[in-house]
Amino acid sequence: MKYVLSITFAFLSISSFCQDNDTTDIFDDFNSFMLNEVVFGLVDYKTLQKEPNELNDLVNQIANYNTSNLSIDHRTAFYINAYNILVIKQITDNYPVNSPMDIQGFFKVNTFTVAGEILTLDAIEFTKLIGPTKDPRIHFALGCGARSCPFLYDNAFYPDKLQEQLNFRTELIIDRPNYVHVDKKSKKVVLNKIFDWYGDQFSSNAGSLIKYVNKYRFYKVPEDYAVEFQEYDWTLNDR
Repeated sequence: MKYVLSITFAFLSISSFCQDNDTTDIFDDFNSFMLNEVVFGLVDYKTLQKEPNELNDLVNQIANYNTSNLSIDHRTAFYINAYNILVIKQITDNYPVNSPMDIQGFFKVNTFTVAGEILTLDAIEFTKLIGPTKDPRIHFALGCGARSCPFLYDNAFYPDKLQEQLNFRTELIIDRPNYVHVDKKSKKVVLNKIFDWYGDQFSSNAGSLIKYVNKYRFYKVPEDYAVEFQEYDWTLNDR
């Protein structure tokens, strides 16, 4: 009897170990998809619509993923990747469109099954990501399908690399003049509109928008510069 119990226990332990290992595979699948489909932040939605199997498989994995008992970095990495995949899925399903804003209810109404919950894109962003972490770097990791959005990363975000990846993305975005344009002649800095929409999050993190920007820039912006915001280009990030 003890021998049978030992074998049973060993089998359950191995099964549990395999299931835990399997949960990491989704990040490799995320990574493979982004490497194949994202080029300089742009997505070939037309081809994806014709060949949707890999995308649909990821959407199914997202729906059934188990986030219980995971670290906050693990959950955060999962929800960032899920958000980016579901943006691509929604655009692909409605393609051709000129902008994600042409899809009614894109951010606030249309829902997906994510780790067993029914969520909108906004719910993923604010209740699963910004709410638990209070980390505005996440805004630079999310691609909303438009040209003025922080451009899509062509790799997945991984739990064990998350903090390094978020810093890298934030530095990369803030260093680009089409997101942060410094006009020395006029003594002003013109910021991407996300700094306007989520200004309180950036300011509360660093004390002001310019101080936040300067955390991630090599060439600092003088703190007495005026702050303005760019017009947002909602044109689809199609290629």
